[in-house]
Amino acid sequence: MQNISRVIVSLVYYNSLVRDTLEYTLVKPTYEVPFYDFKQNGIVNEIKLETPLKVFIDKNGEKGEELKKKLEKFGEDFYSEKSTVIKKALDGLRVDHAQNVKIFESVVPLHEELNSIIKLHVGYAEQNKMLEPDIVALKGADERYYRAVVMLSLSGEIFRQFDEYNKARKEANGELTPASNFIQQDLNTLVGLLGTVRQYAECNDETYIAALDALWNAVEMMNGKRQVPTGKTFGDIINESNTKIATFVSDAEAGWKEIYPRMVNELVEDNKKAKEAAEAGSKVVESK
Repeated sequence: MQNISRVIVSLVYYNSLVRDTLEYTLVKPTYEVPFYDFKQNGIVNEIKLETPLKVFIDKNGEKGEELKKKLEKFGEDFYSEKSTVIKKALDGLRVDHAQNVKIFESVVPLHEELNSIIKLHVGYAEQNKMLEPDIVALKGADERYYRAVVMLSLSGEIFRQFDEYNKARKEANGELTPASNFIQQDLNTLVGLLGTVRQYAECNDETYIAALDALWNAVEMMNGKRQVPTGKTFGDIINESNTKIATFVSDAEAGWKEIYPRMVNELVEDNKKAKEAAEAGSKVVESK
């Protein structure tokens, strides 16, 4: 694996940890503590050690410092003892789902910013004829998997909040209340983030487009921009959307699993060999 390829794989690896923080927006019986620890270690330490991400930050002056602060805040907000969103307890992890929007507001823009850095490196490799086929495949698979995961988690939160909004309005006999206004603000934020996901997506295959169109149509029916088709309920629309998103998630995850673990394992092996070679070299120098 060429050096530029190792850099790209390392950056994709870090961004996958950011992406996987979306797990905590999903309501689950339990969350794996070892996986949380793994993400915490990567998120917090990759910007302290001499990793490609830290090198990029150090070389980019004020912009690099701004990114470093965002990453440190991300670690503090979700992977530290100061976090009010995710907390370790004797019985595992406790997640405050009332703060799901905070997770989305952090993950979506940060992932896109890191993705733009990855694209810079891919572009450099391509211009200098160093772009390996496996890197092209990894970038494409990672792109699709991120869009799938974020669509799955965002759609679940949007539909849940819309249900809460309708309940609040029903309880108030159709009137707007502070409670319904608060939910409306969250919904506006979530739909705006979905727009960001849609805007920056690079995948355009049929499975992705089918899932995106179904979700976007559902959102437009929620806000009155599109009518629910005759003979269907909004529940039908949600079910159709969920089915198409699930198909996309399954397909994207399979593609991601085909290449991501192998590329990360190669990166680990390459780094191990480089470290051993450096140590051997230093011993030779010392012996002279």
